[in-house]
Amino acid sequence: MLNSQKIAIVYDRVNTSFGGAEKVLLALHQLYPQADLFTSVYHSRKAQWAEVFTVKTSFLQKIPCAKRWHRLFAVFMPLAFESLDLREYQIIISVSSAEAKGVITRSDQLHFSYLLTPPRYLYHYQENYLQKSNLLRWPIIKPLAKKALNYLKKWDHLAIHRPDLIVPISQSVARRIHKYYHLDNQPVIYPPVDVKTFQSLMAKNPVKNKEQPSYYLVVSRLVPYKNIDLAIKACIKLDRQLIIVGDGPDYKQLKKLSQQLLLEKNKKTANFKQIIFQKRVSNAQLSQLYAHAQALLMPGIDDFGIVALEANLHALPVIIHQHSGASELLVDGEHALHLN
Repeated sequence: MLNSQKIAIVYDRVNTSFGGAEKVLLALHQLYPQADLFTSVYHSRKAQWAEVFTVKTSFLQKIPCAKRWHRLFAVFMPLAFESLDLREYQIIISVSSAEAKGVITRSDQLHFSYLLTPPRYLYHYQENYLQKSNLLRWPIIKPLAKKALNYLKKWDHLAIHRPDLIVPISQSVARRIHKYYHLDNQPVIYPPVDVKTFQSLMAKNPVKNKEQPSYYLVVSRLVPYKNIDLAIKACIKLDRQLIIVGDGPDYKQLKKLSQQLLLEKNKKTANFKQIIFQKRVSNAQLSQLYAHAQALLMPGIDDFGIVALEANLHALPVIIHQHSGASELLVDGEHALHLN
């Protein structure tokens, strides 16, 4: 029935490397291969995963640097999504942690919003974002930034009522919806896990004579709220090797931090291979990393955390924050160790 309808998928921005939200989008593409993907900005080199879509962008795409430095254009994001022309589509599916849920639709269109989280930069992580940017800390800029954030928060409180149905990615996100929007009883649908692919890889490359694992593993987008620095500090303090798979704006900062801590600990014989960064790996490589690690570390509060379930497919235990979405499916002391 749905495949007979014209469907649009709307996502906040398509300018980042592969992560959990992108896995959701690719799963939607498998369900609805003819659906177009609408977004504010598109960076084809950074978001190669989106090549399977027909991507349609807002007016921000034409502004120099916007597709790379979209945070500088945050105040224009509401207008960017309100200006998207969705008139020819019967069904709109927004996947959003920011503004995509605010698209304008008619009463005869169905708008289903899969909510990854209320915008972090407007609510529970606002001060962190302000502190992370050198530009926003300037005495002249900071008051203007706060006024812009107040405007965006007001718009966000209007935009949350535009979808016909809001579905949070986890119970944790449902609680945030209640806290920030005062909306109750939102049905939860957990995100998909590519069980078939990993089971096939495990069958092709079974683990034989598994030795005592020598490393811990992080698989994550490298952004502030993931708290990857805690994993680095813990592994250096305990003399454990850590492999970090992922990319993001904190890549250089985290690499510098690991080198500084290793030098502080042992200047003459610092082992820089104790903390290994791998920006991109194939599914086959990731499967092998899961299979031979001692544990997956997830110190941040994830909206969900698909990698936790991927790790469990490989019988890999997960050390996870108890408020992460995936912890709702992983039994403490059996599949994972829940930490606060």
